[in-house]
Amino acid sequence: MINAYSYIRYFKKEFILGPTFKMLEVAFELIMPFLMSYVIDVGIEAAQNYGNYNQIIIPGLLIFLLAVLGLCSTLVCQHYASIASQGYGTKLRDALYSKIMNMSLRNVELIGKGNLNTVLSNDVNRLQVSVAMMIRLVLRAPTIVIGSLICAFIIDWHSALIFLGVVILISLILFFILKVSSKKVITTQKKVDKIVTLTNDSLNGIRVIKAFNNEKHEVNKFKEKTQDYYKEMKTVSFINALTNPLTFLIINVAIVLVVYFSSNEIISESGLTTGELTSLIQYLNQCFVALIAVSNLVIIFTRAFASKKRVEELLNLNEDLENNGTFADLFIENGQNLFEFKDVSFKYNEGENNVVKDLNFTIKKGERVGIIGGTGSGKTTLIKLIERFFDRSEGEILYKGHDIKDYNLNSLHHEISLVNQKAVLFKGTIKSNLLIGKKDASESEMIKALKDACAYDFVKKYDDFLDHQVEENGRNFSGGQKQRLSIARALIKNSETLILDDSTSALDYLTEKELKRHIFENKNLTIIIIAQRVSSLLNCDKIIVMYHGQVESIGTHEELLKNSKVYKEIYSSQYGEGYETN
Repeated sequence: MINAYSYIRYFKKEFILGPTFKMLEVAFELIMPFLMSYVIDVGIEAAQNYGNYNQIIIPGLLIFLLAVLGLCSTLVCQHYASIASQGYGTKLRDALYSKIMNMSLRNVELIGKGNLNTVLSNDVNRLQVSVAMMIRLVLRAPTIVIGSLICAFIIDWHSALIFLGVVILISLILFFILKVSSKKVITTQKKVDKIVTLTNDSLNGIRVIKAFNNEKHEVNKFKEKTQDYYKEMKTVSFINALTNPLTFLIINVAIVLVVYFSSNEIISESGLTTGELTSLIQYLNQCFVALIAVSNLVIIFTRAFASKKRVEELLNLNEDLENNGTFADLFIENGQNLFEFKDVSFKYNEGENNVVKDLNFTIKKGERVGIIGGTGSGKTTLIKLIERFFDRSEGEILYKGHDIKDYNLNSLHHEISLVNQKAVLFKGTIKSNLLIGKKDASESEMIKALKDACAYDFVKKYDDFLDHQVEENGRNFSGGQKQRLSIARALIKNSETLILDDSTSALDYLTEKELKRHIFENKNLTIIIIAQRVSSLLNCDKIIVMYHGQVESIGTHEELLKNSKVYKEIYSSQYGEGYETN
């Protein structure tokens, strides 16, 4: 099991040197009250009675030197704490991002994109802060408290007992706050996830929201979530806010008690000097500052442990999609079986109904296969099974004659190019987006892919050509332009199989016809086209008709018009009762 703090191992030097320098600062800080006591009790008397100022100057210089050395030690500690915390955050963030990128789509959808964003940002930042505090304060605070107690017992054990009582009382308060707030923090974090998810959904669908005049409804939904978070966070903040005032109150009461009892001893000349009383108050103040630091650490680590739990759940998430394939890069001839589905069924979660069931069909290498069906008929799920984004629940899927689970997943994805229903472009340039398909592609290869995808005509008009900027989500391109650039990216990959998941829906008929003429020229390329329009599938060797998660019919356009009730209904809805052939 991966521990979120295990990445600290990369910064052992910083975790040794940082606290070491911090302990030096603590030692200097604990020595200074003794020197101050000496100045008050001995130095001032020597200066007044004998004119000897050395007893003041020399300890004073030592106090100044210790203060400078303490400052330098603190700066060195801060330097190492910064290196360790920032480095730790980077390592952890990289590990989480790598985990997310290698997660199955099932797990991504199960956890939610909003939650993943929150873990990568808020949770990692909290753990990063906690690592810095480990180096800077975790040892310092208790050492100051223990050291001050020891020094207080050396000076006056009666006053030291008050010190001890204060430490025990404040420790109990902090324990109570930690116990209560830790549960609350986990609850508030879940509410933050809901706010992030809602925000992502609203921003992604902003055009739809405005088109339906739904802004007020979305604002009210957001207010409801934030109010829910506010109420929960108010409780947590109130509990945490009690920490400092209670600590202040207890410490100030302790100071009053120490001054009261100690001053009586001074007046009665029973042994306690003015300098020793001053030292006691200084040690009590040191205790006070350290305990305030501890109370703040409690808040920091309470939040960090809640984040740690969420990070570890993600890091240790068991993958439902294993890549243990022994076969890779197998070659088969045109006409041989590429994909074979045998009684395949799939459901997203146990206990749910099958999304697709009893699928039986074969796709041969070099074939042009169309898939059509109504909304929710299982077309896209079928593609997810072909790409092995999900594993089937029942049945058998063969790829090149072997169980698809026995084929190396990276090789499988390398041999298949997918253009999704929603065109996805990444911020950068046209060139950087094309290079996702093939990292070492030459300019001539890019131009050919753009021409085959019917994208070259609009790309060549840009002054910066391939270096033309692509904004976030490709918002500076039209829907049709984004689809053609996405297809060009898939074509440059030069895979054995090309899947177009309704990815020409934004193209006019002439552009779509020209595009398919280009890609159909490659006889070694297996093409699978999911489409809503019958016209997109007319040139396919066979068409698979999906209906309620099952294969209703398989055949050519002409055969399906004669034999498939579903296909005839789809055709009639688009062309009327007329009869059209290839």
